[in-house]
Amino acid sequence: NYEPIIRSSVTEEKWLGCVVEQILSNSVKYTRQGGITVFREETPEPTLVIRDTGIGIAPEDLPRIFEKGFTGYNGRSHKRSTGIGLFLCRRTMDMLGQTIAIESEEGKGTRVLLGISRNRFDIE
Repeated sequence: NYEPIIRSSVTEEKWLGCVVEQILSNSVKYTRQGGITVFREETPEPTLVIRDTGIGIAPEDLPRIFEKGFTGYNGRSHKRSTGIGLFLCRRTMDMLGQTIAIESEEGKGTRVLLGISRNRFDIE
């Protein structure tokens, strides 16, 4: 499910696209029932949200999901994870001057929040 997003942000389209593709790929891999929704949420900063109704992430794994090589319980038990995707997403969003956060409840799904601020693009 996609809710059209009418919003502009100064960022690098190719790399932000890679992050969105990785998150969507993860959502598809771990969502067997229900669905995936992409929408914009107005929080303190504009946020692109990718929400799924998949298997979720164990609470003890959440603090480590952005570590290089970390797969967590669900990734190991389903043999579908390398532990590099979310690590690269975090690095890419950091380089773009944007944010990424993940909220999840095991058995109920995951919300990935991508900060898409207009004013945070750093040029070196």
